[in-house]
Amino acid sequence: MFEEEERKLEQRRKSIEQIEVPKDKLHSAVQNGFEKAKKEQLLKRTKLRKRSSWSIVIAAILLVSFITSISVSPAFANKIASIPGMERIVGLIYHDRGLTAAVENDFYQPLNLSQEKNGITVTLDGVIADKKGMVIFYSVRTEDMDVGSLELTYQRLRSKMNFLYSYEFITSTFPLTPNTDEKVFSGSEYIEKIVHDKDLSWAIGLKNGEKIEHFNIPFAYEKTEVDSKNFIVDKEFEIEGQRFKVKELIVDPIRTVVQIEENPNNTKKLLARPFDELELVDEKGRKWSALPGNAYKPIPTSNIWVVPLKESFYFYEPQKLSLSVGKVSAMDKEEAHILIDTESEKFIDQPSQSIFSNLQVKDNTVSLSVKIDKEYDTNMVRFIKFIDANEKEFYIHYGGRTPPPSNYVKGSRMISPGEVKIEFELPNKALSNFASPIRLELDFYPSWIEEDVKVDIKQ
Repeated sequence: MFEEEERKLEQRRKSIEQIEVPKDKLHSAVQNGFEKAKKEQLLKRTKLRKRSSWSIVIAAILLVSFITSISVSPAFANKIASIPGMERIVGLIYHDRGLTAAVENDFYQPLNLSQEKNGITVTLDGVIADKKGMVIFYSVRTEDMDVGSLELTYQRLRSKMNFLYSYEFITSTFPLTPNTDEKVFSGSEYIEKIVHDKDLSWAIGLKNGEKIEHFNIPFAYEKTEVDSKNFIVDKEFEIEGQRFKVKELIVDPIRTVVQIEENPNNTKKLLARPFDELELVDEKGRKWSALPGNAYKPIPTSNIWVVPLKESFYFYEPQKLSLSVGKVSAMDKEEAHILIDTESEKFIDQPSQSIFSNLQVKDNTVSLSVKIDKEYDTNMVRFIKFIDANEKEFYIHYGGRTPPPSNYVKGSRMISPGEVKIEFELPNKALSNFASPIRLELDFYPSWIEEDVKVDIKQ
């Protein structure tokens, strides 16, 4: 019935290989297309239509037309045309050169496993995995409702024995944004540090009105055998008198990370999101930037930071690489705390340019306000723990399913324009031997150091 359409589709696919368009037009073309689609979707909602074989053929032709118009590589175009369900993830990876290259090099594993409940179908489309991590691609399809009426509440990955990954939306939910089709949403989730296990299951919770629908999809994938590419650097740099060393670049198919060591004699403390502006540049001017908000210390007591990049260059062979650091979030160590007398309800010590006010201690609960510039990330504004006069540590637990330490108190945050209000309980004096004053270390503060620093990684 559709022989002619299929013949045209195949001709269209083959024509891709004959087209060459400069790569710098790829991202612009795709972005413009998606922005146009979003605007059209807001202006006009299409009526719900039943799917048919004819609509699938039309969608396939439009997909190949889209691929041709943005000039992807012939290898990527061939993969899109040959892998079932691949059309659902094009919009999720077109902007990521690392994932695009991973698809071209056969790292995408299609799964197409589905579970249906109450008119909602969740499909685990496929995965891109290496030895250390995994990107999960999934889609949500609805029958008698707009998929945009659903909200994501959690995602989890677990093996037969324990949880490997869990992300919960604690105080809110994440509304699904439909694709150009009102009945379909496509998403992806990057998961680090996966120990390979044949018996895995992926779970997702979707809020439908007042009810949460729980989906759980068992799956297996093939273990990837390729090794990391390591670039040993060991080069020092300095920013406003603070000394650091670029230790190493570790490059895997789906993630590249930079290891940076801070000198223990530095006078400033690195705060949350310290290397958000870090960037690698090769001899062709291609850039790989830090993934904002994701720098971390694998061992909290060490001086080594791991900075993940947005994209990987595993399948590229740069002849030269240089690293620019940009501004670094840091403040003087001697000021990186506040000291509170819970009995007199006063700040004993705090930074000279304080952003803290409205301190109150009532019903064994401490509350204070933090003034924050509108451009500052309010997600960083929280205290992890405090230390009392007896040097005893108490962790502040803000909710969620992650088990807190045994010595914890309950805390909460209320965000309003320009301000975050933080509250936390005080321990029971009789049971915990708690004593005032309390010291709260600052891991957040609107303070940066900056110099034009570049480090040659590969020459």
